[in-house]
Amino acid sequence: MTILTKVLVGSRLHGLDNEQSDFDYRGIHMHDLQDVLSPFKTLKNTTWIEGDEDNTSYELADFCKQAVHGNATILEVFFSNKIIETSPVADELRANWHRFIDTDKVVMASRGYAQNQLNKMELFDDIGVKDQRRTSKFAIAYCRVLWQCAEFLKTGTFPCQITDPELKAFLLKLKAGWDDRYLPECTERFARLQAEVSHAWATTEHKMKPDTEWIEQFIYKSYTGVPMSGKNL
Repeated sequence: MTILTKVLVGSRLHGLDNEQSDFDYRGIHMHDLQDVLSPFKTLKNTTWIEGDEDNTSYELADFCKQAVHGNATILEVFFSNKIIETSPVADELRANWHRFIDTDKVVMASRGYAQNQLNKMELFDDIGVKDQRRTSKFAIAYCRVLWQCAEFLKTGTFPCQITDPELKAFLLKLKAGWDDRYLPECTERFARLQAEVSHAWATTEHKMKPDTEWIEQFIYKSYTGVPMSGKNL
C-alpha cells in the first residue's frame, strides 16, 4: 500500500480549535495493482485509526468515486491547505479538482451531512463514549458544512477556514460548552444557512459537472504508470 497524501482536517483546519482539540487527519492511499487484481484478497477501501490522532485514509479509486458524489468530508482532502504528506499522484489530483465536482451533488451531499448532524443533535445524548460533550460538535458541523457549501457556490472555491467573523464567534461560543439556551439561536441559524445555500445554488455562476473519462484515465495511469491505450491524459 502506498500513501499518496495526508492532510489536516477538523477543528484545527477550520480555525475552531482549542487546547483540548484532537488532531484529525484524512488522506488517500493506493493498493498495489497485484493486490487489487487478486481474487484471493479482500482489500479495505477505508482505513481508520482513532486515538489522540484520528487518521482516516481512502483508497484512490473509492476516493474518486466519493468525490464525484459530492461527499463533504472528501472535498476537504482536495482543499486542505495543511498538507502533511503528498505525492505526484496527489498533486495531479489536486490540480484537477474541478474535474471531480458535480455542483448539484455537492449541495445534496452537504445538506445530507447537515441533516445527519441534526438527527444526532436531536437525540440530546450529550455525553459520548469518551465522556465528551457532543451536542456542540453536531451543531458546529451543521453550520460549518452549509457555510462551506454556500461559499463554494458563490465563489467557486472551497473554503476550509471559517472566515465569517460573526459565525466563527458563535461557533467558538458553542465549542466552549453547550447550553440548551443556544437551541433557538441554532435553529434560526440553521434555517438561515439553508436559505443561503438555496439562493447561492439558484444563482451560482460556477456550475460544474465531473469529467468521468478523465477520472478513469487518471486512475488507470496512477495504478499502471502508463496512459490508457489511445488516450491522452
